[in-house]
Amino acid sequence: MIRRLRSAPLGLVLTLLALTAQAPGGWVTVRTSQFAPVLSGFASVQPGAPVPITALQAGVLTSLAVVPGESVHPGQPIGQLGGAQLAAALATAQGASNAANAALAAEQGKFADHLATRVAVVQARAAAVSARASLLALRAASRLQSPVAGQVQSLAVGPGAALVPGQEVAVIQPAAGAWVKAVLYGAQAETLAPGMAARFTPADGAPAMPITLRGVQATQSDGGLVLAFAGHGLQPGESGAVSPSLRLRPVLLVPSEALVLDNGRWWVMLHGAQGDHAAPVVPGTTQGPETPILSGLKAGDQVIVQDAALLYHRGIAGLYQPPD
Repeated sequence: MIRRLRSAPLGLVLTLLALTAQAPGGWVTVRTSQFAPVLSGFASVQPGAPVPITALQAGVLTSLAVVPGESVHPGQPIGQLGGAQLAAALATAQGASNAANAALAAEQGKFADHLATRVAVVQARAAAVSARASLLALRAASRLQSPVAGQVQSLAVGPGAALVPGQEVAVIQPAAGAWVKAVLYGAQAETLAPGMAARFTPADGAPAMPITLRGVQATQSDGGLVLAFAGHGLQPGESGAVSPSLRLRPVLLVPSEALVLDNGRWWVMLHGAQGDHAAPVVPGTTQGPETPILSGLKAGDQVIVQDAALLYHRGIAGLYQPPD
């Protein structure tokens, strides 16, 4: 029996099909496709209440750029984080980005010499993009910025203070207007940067509205990032969901009905010149008829869809010999 992957709230928006039309034999050829991860979370429209500015990374407050009573605009620097711990984290992220870029260059060179596949180049490019995004997010976290226009109400610490994630540095009193407070989770949320476009979808069924990320306010104890978004026509007290616009990434997709769950592991049946055989895979979350495969397959593999579970269990049964 095939058990289908359950759709998660943070699903995937598929932008290109990754599979050819199903062949008469009941299998499909796996191809690389592009998809945009869908990051979504609960959000509510806040009135012009005081907005706390907190540290997102452990570090030392090396400077403060504002004083109480000063007017600020969205994105204006409030302070700068530094220190040995943050410097080490930045060096590690920079090293990872450099290594990913070098690996990409190597794969591109091998591809030019016909020693590597296009899939290997695509995967190396995705790794380089991911490493770069992590580095940029860490750099952004070292800069404390005001997410809204307003006035500095108070400062909680001064230069030289050792800060921990979530510790308050300043409080901004918004000049006017409502803003959207959202909580997002996961690695994708950590790559968001001020200025990124998003959409706020009210829970009452009203049309979605474009909004812009202004800054990260805090990190919750459960790992959720509290984000502040600006927009027009927002109604204080309204709740809904926020979905940032994320860039496309390469992925391998298979029909969800091709996946077979057996003893806590996922399998697919591969069709090849030497016959059909089972292969273990690691699937991602699914939405709709396709499921992304994180590992276990490569582009060009032929995955059996029709009666996949029947073929799988028939093969398993063939491994056992009944007792005399």
